[in-house]
Amino acid sequence: MLFMAIFSYAPEDRNLVIERGMGVTEQTSGVVVKGEWFDISGHRVFRLFEAEDDVHLASSIFGWTDLGVAEIIPVMETEKALKLLKRIGKKS
Repeated sequence: MLFMAIFSYAPEDRNLVIERGMGVTEQTSGVVVKGEWFDISGHRVFRLFEAEDDVHLASSIFGWTDLGVAEIIPVMETEKALKLLKRIGKKS
């Protein structure tokens, strides 16, 4: 399943985030990073990734929770989501 993680960190932790390697998309077992973007106007990083299950999802985020907060949002490609929503809407 696809997830968008929005990782927010305090300005004073910027160097720690850089040193630890945010931006390095090395693969964690059970997790495939699809892309990553920095918010150049703030202190956030957006990461799109696919996780096999909740255990792999949690393990991929846990190593960063001492430096900030990760909001995890399950996402789906728009075309696939629209087909699903149309199918669900017909059942109501």
